[in-house]
Amino acid sequence: MTNCENRTIDQQRQLWLEIAHGALKRWDILPQKMRWLGRGSNVVFRVIAGDADYVLRLYPPGSTDAARLRSELKWLTSIRRETHLLAPCPIVALVAGREKLSIELRHDLLPRSSVVHAAIFEYIEGESKTARDLSANDVNRIGAYLGALHSQAQFRSAGDFEGPRLDWDGLFGDDSPYASPSEGVSLRAEQNGILDQVARQLRPTMSQLATKPDAMGLIHADLLAKNILFRADSMAALDFEYCGWGFYLYDLAPLLWQLKGERAADYCLLEDAMWRGYTSVRRLDKGDRALLETFISARQLASIRWLLSNMDNPELREVAPALIAGRCEELKVFLETGILRRSTPTL
Repeated sequence: MTNCENRTIDQQRQLWLEIAHGALKRWDILPQKMRWLGRGSNVVFRVIAGDADYVLRLYPPGSTDAARLRSELKWLTSIRRETHLLAPCPIVALVAGREKLSIELRHDLLPRSSVVHAAIFEYIEGESKTARDLSANDVNRIGAYLGALHSQAQFRSAGDFEGPRLDWDGLFGDDSPYASPSEGVSLRAEQNGILDQVARQLRPTMSQLATKPDAMGLIHADLLAKNILFRADSMAALDFEYCGWGFYLYDLAPLLWQLKGERAADYCLLEDAMWRGYTSVRRLDKGDRALLETFISARQLASIRWLLSNMDNPELREVAPALIAGRCEELKVFLETGILRRSTPTL
C-alpha cells in the first residue's frame, strides 16, 4: 500500500479495522467482539458474533489476486470435505445472489485501483506452541499431517489449481509469490550475488527432482510453528496463504528451517521425528532425506524475498535490513559448507 507506507502502526490498524467492518457487513455478520491477531502478508482478526467464532483475513493490495485466492479457498474446502484433516473452512458469502468464498473491498484512503480481498473462516480451537515448546512427538505428528496432506488432499494435476507454482522458477524467479518489484535495488551487490549463487546451486537438484512423477503436488508452503494448532486427538494447519503446486519436500522445510534457528541443540532429534512421522504415511526414497538441506536453504532465500516484499508493513520495516543482512551471511556459509546454520530470529 504505497500511499500508506508512512502511517504509524496505530493508524494502519485503524484503517484495517474500518475495512474489516466493511467486510463483515458483506457476510451479514454483526460482530460483538473483534481481536487483532496480527499483520504479516495479510491482516487477521478474530471475530465473535453470538455463538459463532470466525477468523477474518484481509489481503492487502498486491499481496494476492483473485485466481490465487480462489485456488487457496477451493483447496481448503476440498480438504475439509474429503479428508479427516483439520484446516480452516471458508465461509460462503452471498454476493448479488451468488455464493462466493471471497469478496473484494475498497477504501477511501487507498488508491482507487487498489483492491483488498477478504475471506472468512471458521475459528478452530486448539493449543498453539512456539518452536521452543515443541516436543519430538509434536514434530512427529506434524510430519504425519504433512504426509497425509500430500497423499490424501491432492488435485489431479497442476492444471486444476490456479495458484502459484513453487518449482525452481516459482521459488527464485520474477513471477514468484515471494518476489517484489524493488527487490533488485533493495539489496547490496554482495547480497544479490549470494542469492544468485544459492539459486544457481540449487537448480540442478530441483530440476532433476521435478522429473519424478510423485515429487510435486499441492503444498502448504509456510507451516511454521505459529501456523499449527494441537488438539487432544488431532492437529490443524492454519494460514494456507502461500499454498501452491510445488515440491513435497519443500513443505517440510519451513518448520525445519525454524527449528534450526531455535532448537539447534536438539535439531537432529527433531528432524528425525519429522521424517519418521512423514514417512509413516507417505513413503520416500532413501536419497530424499539428503535433499532436506537443499529445501531448507531455499526457504532461507524465500524468507529474504518475503521481507523485501513486505517493507510497507511498519512492524517489519525497521527490523528487516538487519535480518536480511544476517540471513545473507548465513547463506554465504551454506555455499561454503553445504549446511545452513541459523542464528537470525524467525518472525
